[in-house]
Amino acid sequence: MIICICNNVNSQTIETAVNSGAHSVDHVREATGAAGCCGKCQFKVNRIVQDHIPQEQQESACL
Repeated sequence: MIICICNNVNSQTIETAVNSGAHSVDHVREATGAAGCCGKCQFKVNRIVQDHIPQEQQESACL
């Protein structure tokens, strides 16, 4: 599914970036270009980041 229409970035590309270490919207933006234009997709990008960030990263972020 296309998440960022402006830069034609799909959800799989964002998930791959997260699995490769992009653990914030800013990191995903740098890696993929998503949410780098109009910004309307930044909430969708953030949801994907939160859903796919490794569990141990989430736990350490809460400390």
